[in-house]
Amino acid sequence: MMCKKRFEAQGSTCNVFSCTSQQGFSLIEFLVTILLSSIVMGAIYSVYRVQTRSMKVQENRMEAQQYARSVLDLMVREIRNVGYFPVGACTTTPLNYDGIITAEAQSFQFVYDADADNDCAGPDENIAYAYDTVNKDITRAVDGGAPQVLTDGNATNLDLKYFQQDGTELTRPVTDSNLKKTIKRILISLTVQSKDTGTEFGGGQLNATMTSNVDLRNR
Repeated sequence: MMCKKRFEAQGSTCNVFSCTSQQGFSLIEFLVTILLSSIVMGAIYSVYRVQTRSMKVQENRMEAQQYARSVLDLMVREIRNVGYFPVGACTTTPLNYDGIITAEAQSFQFVYDADADNDCAGPDENIAYAYDTVNKDITRAVDGGAPQVLTDGNATNLDLKYFQQDGTELTRPVTDSNLKKTIKRILISLTVQSKDTGTEFGGGQLNATMTSNVDLRNR
């Protein structure tokens, strides 16, 4: 009876087995619980957002680097062949100087005798690389044909520098025939932007710049 009287005064029930309180949570306790839950969930989301953004940044950087590397590797592999004339120099129009036709800041045209037939008019023997500033692409023109696009509108810069044997950099464009004969090394610098904008988590498009030195071993 004492149990019953005490809990009836507090809005509770009592039976022969136990006395159970039915007070529950007050409004203030409920609001505090919601507030604490919101703070915890906000902290968890912040950590998730930071981690996801970091991952997207790394993915975008790797994407741009891989894109730039694939184009750069092709350029290096072919430019190394400049001046390869196993059976004598080829005659071209316009004139080439030991395999080089033009050497400018953002374009380079060259020839080599791939099939050793003393003629640089064969497939892939007259190649011109250039940067399309309007469409932001690296192009490759073969044997005087239409330029082939190597990128996807995401190349932000192509820079070509030319050096003599002693490391002296030549003024661009290299127009004098004597200077063209002295080109022994080309430094290629290519900048490519990732295609993924990364707007959802703030990673953004990232630029990757890849550089490579090409020694003109046949000159």
